Amino acid sequence: MWKKRLLRFSKWFFGILLGLVLFISLILYMYKDEICNVVISKANTYLKAEVHVSKVDLTFWSTFPNLSVDFNDVFIQDPFEGATERDTLFASEMVRFKFNPFDIWRENYTVKSVEVSPGTLQLKVNEEGEENYNILKEQEEDTTASTPVDVNLESIELNNFRVSYDNRATDQLYRTFMKETTLSGALSQSVFTTSATTKMQILEARSGKVTLLKNQPAQLSIRVNVNSDSSTVEIPPSTIYISQLPFAFNGKVDSLGYQFNVNAEKIAIADAASRFSVDQSAQVKKLEGSGYLLFDLDVEGKNKSTSPATIQCKFGVDNGFLKDPVSQLSLQKLYLEGEYSNLGGKKKEFLALRNISFNTKGGPFQGNVKLTHFDAPHFDGSADGTIDLTILHAIFHVPMVEELKGSLKVHSDFIVNGLPREDESVEYTIQKCEGEVDLFDVNVKLEDDQRAFADINGRVYLRNNEAGLQNITLNLGKSDFEVNGEFKDVVNYFKGDGNLISDVDIHSKRISISDLGSTSKEEKEELQRMFMIPDNIEGTAYLDVGRMDYEGHVFSELKGDMTIRERVINFPRISVNNGEADIVGSLNIEERRPEYFYIKSNLASKNMRFKPLFKEWNDFQQDVITSSNIDGVAQVTLKFEAPFDLRGGIILSGIQATIGLQIDEGRLRNVSAFKSITESLRTSSAKMVIGKNNINSFEKKLLDLKFEQLTNTIIIKNGIITIPQMSIESSALDMEVSGQHTFENVIDYRFGFRLRDIKEEKSSEFGEIVDDGTGLRVFMRMYGTLDKPIIEWDSASKKEQSKKNREEEKETVRSMFKSEFGIFKNDTTVQEFIPQKLPKEELFIETNDTIEEVFEENERLFNRKKKERPLLKKWEEEKKKKEEEEFEFF
Repeated sequence: MWKKRLLRFSKWFFGILLGLVLFISLILYMYKDEICNVVISKANTYLKAEVHVSKVDLTFWSTFPNLSVDFNDVFIQDPFEGATERDTLFASEMVRFKFNPFDIWRENYTVKSVEVSPGTLQLKVNEEGEENYNILKEQEEDTTASTPVDVNLESIELNNFRVSYDNRATDQLYRTFMKETTLSGALSQSVFTTSATTKMQILEARSGKVTLLKNQPAQLSIRVNVNSDSSTVEIPPSTIYISQLPFAFNGKVDSLGYQFNVNAEKIAIADAASRFSVDQSAQVKKLEGSGYLLFDLDVEGKNKSTSPATIQCKFGVDNGFLKDPVSQLSLQKLYLEGEYSNLGGKKKEFLALRNISFNTKGGPFQGNVKLTHFDAPHFDGSADGTIDLTILHAIFHVPMVEELKGSLKVHSDFIVNGLPREDESVEYTIQKCEGEVDLFDVNVKLEDDQRAFADINGRVYLRNNEAGLQNITLNLGKSDFEVNGEFKDVVNYFKGDGNLISDVDIHSKRISISDLGSTSKEEKEELQRMFMIPDNIEGTAYLDVGRMDYEGHVFSELKGDMTIRERVINFPRISVNNGEADIVGSLNIEERRPEYFYIKSNLASKNMRFKPLFKEWNDFQQDVITSSNIDGVAQVTLKFEAPFDLRGGIILSGIQATIGLQIDEGRLRNVSAFKSITESLRTSSAKMVIGKNNINSFEKKLLDLKFEQLTNTIIIKNGIITIPQMSIESSALDMEVSGQHTFENVIDYRFGFRLRDIKEEKSSEFGEIVDDGTGLRVFMRMYGTLDKPIIEWDSASKKEQSKKNREEEKETVRSMFKSEFGIFKNDTTVQEFIPQKLPKEELFIETNDTIEEVFEENERLFNRKKKERPLLKKWEEEKKKKEEEEFEFF
């Protein structure tokens, strides 16, 4: 029986419950519009500004036991004149007003709480002191309103809510992101106490040019006493947390103004250094140490939007100690007295860091700096002592630097003045900057940069508008550098108003070009092109490099005078050894577009050996004539111009070059192209004329071709190598050669030789048979591609040669008649006949005056020593004298 009764009870209970739910849902549906209109009407009695809402809903079950009216996609436009829809005063995806449902049944519409999530509130004050948030109506302005809605707030909740206050009149900016904020209490009473809790991120807090806080987490839970009758708000002493560090906080607001105080006496310096690290994106590292941070901040002001807040802040460290647990490096005896104040207005605003001192393993350091006139910053300070860069980077991670080691010894006094520009930037002028910086084993590696600058040592002199580098040495990968020099007009260079004037010497045992790039070749292809040669540096330099590596090629004993100006690097004199050849001349490099260069050179060499040269340059990316096929020594003069793409190399189609060439003791062995010539003779009708044995003998000589001297001028233009006609007197035969050869290995060569030269017998019982210039000449043409050449008889050249021979014979006959019989004696175009001299055994030594002059002009580069630097020597003597005076004083 009890089971039936339980079943009957359950049916009645759930039936009644379901009916109640349906009844409440029906009532809400019937009165939804009425309730929403009442709330909207009441909201309009408080607001002057137009409110845009996309949708209004009445909900009960999702906010049970409360009834709520949800305003979706609420937007209030900035009321300033000229504002557009993008200028926002208030916006939120949802604003929810909660009511007691029984109050609604009794037609008593009393708002209990408000929820906003997510949203933004942008409060602004323009330069004239006008406020964009003055949108609430005075209640007496709407005395005719008879809406039954009342406000008796018990809580306000803000979730993911952004608030900013930008006061242009006082130059103040505050921005924060409230993750969770709750105000609870009898918020509608005239006198009440509310509890405020929030978790937020302080995005920026700035007063004038001074940023007080930036991108720091904060948390607070405080009580606020509000008295509407006396217009006072009081915050009793509370504790707030900024970056998880506790600060005492109290304040008061009344009809006259406001006062706030934030102070801390027992914040461990190790915690402060960890939490307020320069690198906010890095994972906070727990530092070890002792000592406390002293902090006392007072903020006062009047309740006027045009009245700036008066800020006075004192902070410091007394006998602090910090230790990095990873590197075990420490900062000892840390002292600091700091003060900021804007009391008295902008003219008296200042930030002072006094008696800064600490000890590291490198030694003690002390300094002072004071900043005034924040609109036109004026820095006055001094620094003296040793800074350990390793511990500095370990404790305060330097932005954009991945690794920093070594130490600096600084002795400097400086005064720097700033002058504001029309574009709101600041132009800095160094009134005084005198001192020295000594570097000891400094290692630096920047983030997203493959280069690691290691073992930097030397001294930097600072003399106001001048600077000097003395014995600066460093390693970069496999490369090493030693730099000495002077720089002028330093101030204008750093403020962007002038060029840096340089005069430096650079010495190196080895430079690898691959070490100089900040990115790899693959990464560089993805980056935007940028100018590599600066346009704001000009001057002179001397290079002395023992070895330079570039893409597998070695350049040794590189020496040269260099000038730089307007993105043009010019070497009027340069010498280098490559492939066992001594090369001298001049070089000009101009960057016409980002990473696009135009190269001009005039070079010469008198000992260029083909075998090591071809081996050095990988046979110039061809396999027809390799280092195993060629031998000989050449004298070369090269006039070369070409565009160069830093990412793609030399643009071959743009090369313009003239190459003066003289080859001595040349030899070509087993050249496949010569083999093709003899194969052509075997397969043509010439075989019947020349004979098989002669062709075989000719092939043997041609595959080991020797010649005493070859002279010609080769021209490269529009991607075509042009070889003018030249005579080659070789061990196989004497022939004339001319032709063209493109960079795509398309060829067109023409050969001419005497048929009798192919004959095997060139002597008789009476001695050597000497060619008297007569006899049948053979002409051949080799064209097509280098891989598959086409060889055929050259009838066009044969006709041209026959015509030339006939003309020469006519001139010879005319000359003989003039010499022997006096005919044509009045014709100046006819020359006297001079019998041709037959060759005899003599030794001629030809010299190229141009090459000799070039080598003689560059001779001083080979033996040049380090340049004397009297200015650096003078500064060094001044430093020693000052140190002696300081020692006598103490």
